[in-house]
Amino acid sequence: MKFGLRTKNRNFTIYYFGRSVSLLGSGIQSLALSLYILDITGSGRAMSTFLVISILPKIIFAPLAGVLGDRINRKSIMVNLDLLRGAIILFMCILTFNGHMGITYIYLFQLIISTIDIFFDPVTRSILPDIVKESDLIYANSIVNATDSLSYVIGPILGGVLYPIGMGFVFLVNSVTFIASGISEIFIDYKKSSLNGKLTMEQVWKDFKNGLIALKRLSGVLRMMSFITLTNLIMGPVVLLVVPFFAREVAKFDSYQYSIINSSWLVGITLGNIILSAIVGKFARKKIVLIGLLLQLIFFYIFCCLSFPWFVSFFGERSWAYILVLTTLFAAIGFFNAFVNTPVGVYFQMAAPSEIRTRVLSVIALIAQISMPVGMALYGFVIDRFPAHLVILFSLILTTCITLFYSLMNSFELLESE
Repeated sequence: MKFGLRTKNRNFTIYYFGRSVSLLGSGIQSLALSLYILDITGSGRAMSTFLVISILPKIIFAPLAGVLGDRINRKSIMVNLDLLRGAIILFMCILTFNGHMGITYIYLFQLIISTIDIFFDPVTRSILPDIVKESDLIYANSIVNATDSLSYVIGPILGGVLYPIGMGFVFLVNSVTFIASGISEIFIDYKKSSLNGKLTMEQVWKDFKNGLIALKRLSGVLRMMSFITLTNLIMGPVVLLVVPFFAREVAKFDSYQYSIINSSWLVGITLGNIILSAIVGKFARKKIVLIGLLLQLIFFYIFCCLSFPWFVSFFGERSWAYILVLTTLFAAIGFFNAFVNTPVGVYFQMAAPSEIRTRVLSVIALIAQISMPVGMALYGFVIDRFPAHLVILFSLILTTCITLFYSLMNSFELLESE
């Protein structure tokens, strides 16, 4: 079955290629932009502003994105939005080569691209069950997630190498990847699976409410979503903001060293998804998720201890021994993160019927992401005033308490219901 998926499903192969190529370019640009913002500002608040801008459209436009994904041909959305992103980033490239790309323009274009992303992302997840058999869905998701992570492993490494060449060249590379992805997706053989009827604002709101109603029918899923929201609020900014700030401003790692640490997290996620694809059906989802949560926290506590000033002084700034230790720990964290995210994501995919799947997944994404701007703004303020190692430690203690509470409430039993 799995062999057949890899070799005979032409649609999945094209989907897989296009997604991988575009994510590779995004990984390059993401790392380079992070370095650029930190280098020109040296401020955690500036970085948090960029991250908040990246997340806000996901909250504002999630209802509309879900409705359009169920009413318009999903393949058409993927093709057109990939080509549009490629054109926008090409324009950023031209501005940069002409010396007109400042931090304000980066914020503006990031807002535009993030808005496009929120219309694109739910569709790519919603179309997968339409081109892959249900019996292959967990395996397909593991492979997609592993490849996504691998793209973001190679991408940031290349970003660290290409960043010294210049942001203009980085934008050019990312533009080419999006255009290549859009062209490849044209060849997906996909029949329209969408709703008909005139689309009005009243209908958008009605369809979104139907998505909420469908979400409530998922046995106790809102309780699970509250867990995800709380942990995103606390640990999301730690991974996206505090750890990069620590690596760049405290440990003083150069762009290449920083890219290695950043990529190690994604190497772990890649390996975790590969292992997960091999053990599908052998263990209950609940057991896999609980193991992932426990070991992820343990390795993060070790990482936190090594971020204390004594260890920074012991290893020395830009020490390759320090890089090796932190890289190993971050890879382990990413490995067990895959044991949490993939089973939960598959559970939601399987629970939602195709005709409302995009709306349901958009609502889930909205609930999961709604706390992120608050967290980013809060951590951007905190990281400029408190040591990074104490911020990480406090966040881990809070997350541990929340995880224990939900575990004692038997919330993870929900993963076994469909």
